Amino acid sequence: MVKVQLAAISNFHVGENMNALVSSRPCKAFLEGAFLLRPPVKDCVPPWDLTLVLQVLVAPPFEPAASVDLKFLSWKTAFLLAITSARRVSEIQAWSAMPPYLIFLKDRVSLCTYPSSLPKVASESNISQTINLPVFFQQG
Repeated sequence: MVKVQLAAISNFHVGENMNALVSSRPCKAFLEGAFLLRPPVKDCVPPWDLTLVLQVLVAPPFEPAASVDLKFLSWKTAFLLAITSARRVSEIQAWSAMPPYLIFLKDRVSLCTYPSSLPKVASESNISQTINLPVFFQQG
């Protein structure tokens, strides 16, 4: 970004020897220091579109749910739990589908972590925390 600004400044100083200024030792040292203080940040994760992902999840091979392969149903369930709960992977891994850690109620599903699992932030409010997921669609 600094190089771009330096190039813009040089365009407005017509007649002056800006190439000599830009290639001078103090200017090069400044640019190197600016790079070391604030190196460019590369996106490690490619961008993705939630709308597109949700559209894919309502089409084959993820629907209709009654005839979906268990592998695809598991992927869909894991993704939807992760995206709706906004929990860390370690917390999601600590959830159990076995009673008494998974409770189906009329208006929600409650998930509890194993008592032996420790969250990343081991505060009193985070240990053995229950996650309540409200029903999305209630049948008559």
